[in-house]
Amino acid sequence: MNLKEYMNARLEEINKTIDNVFEKSNIELENSFIEMLKYPLDAGGKRLRPILTCLACELFEGDYKKSIIPAVSLELIHTYSLVHDDLPAMDNDDLRRGKPTTHVKYGEANAILVGDGLLTYAFQLLSKTDVKDSTLRKLLFELSYAAGVNGMVMGQFIDLYYEEKEINFDMLKVLHAKKTGAMIRGAVRLGAISSENDNDIENITKYAEAVGLAFQIQDDILDVISDNETLGKTVGKDEKEGKLTYVKQFGLEGAKKEAKKVTEKAIEYLKPYKDSEAKNILIELANYIIERKS
Repeated sequence: MNLKEYMNARLEEINKTIDNVFEKSNIELENSFIEMLKYPLDAGGKRLRPILTCLACELFEGDYKKSIIPAVSLELIHTYSLVHDDLPAMDNDDLRRGKPTTHVKYGEANAILVGDGLLTYAFQLLSKTDVKDSTLRKLLFELSYAAGVNGMVMGQFIDLYYEEKEINFDMLKVLHAKKTGAMIRGAVRLGAISSENDNDIENITKYAEAVGLAFQIQDDILDVISDNETLGKTVGKDEKEGKLTYVKQFGLEGAKKEAKKVTEKAIEYLKPYKDSEAKNILIELANYIIERKS
């Protein structure tokens, strides 16, 4: 399989799991909140992180089915982060994946509750993973590490802190490693651990860190060259707000060169692993990240 075929095959199962993640209640009012929870999940998206989780599991010769629940748990947390990021107190965005953001659709208070619900349910779901108890403890640690104060939450704090201050390039790299990179790093580590055969997890971790940086650089590029309809969100905000980005630091062509360099580095980290379909698709995915248009 190539990347497109792989994504189509795995996304069918990932999306089916997401569709059925919340059980219908016999209380109508509860069902109205479940509809709110489903709204940002149904907005689609690339599902890049759960795809990485499945691929990492297969790279370590595991059955990808064991990685589906960890993959979906991570996607729930990623979605919660988008709901909260879009709030007026944070990034104040009205458009996400081409649809009104959750707080625009349902109000700020309900959007906060939707984020809270997605975050906490992710751990409830993860606890159902069919693995050894020792493996489950590792999975719970990795998910909380990626999403919490060591990762994404700290990245968002740094981002907010520097809204009214000038950030230097070294701190920008820390911000991106935590806000964007931590969840991509977490995705591959969850997949590798799900395989219960994760002997060399460090190289796939370094791959993910490099891919996460390439993803952010490409985001910076798309914020300059894309449009709202193609990207599914408001473009040009970083430049308007005077934020330091890779494009601002290196220029458009320089940023493209940086993205290519980081991608080549990511692919280098896969060399120690034996040749396999999963390895080939991970290489293809790294290249896709800097070629994507949305």
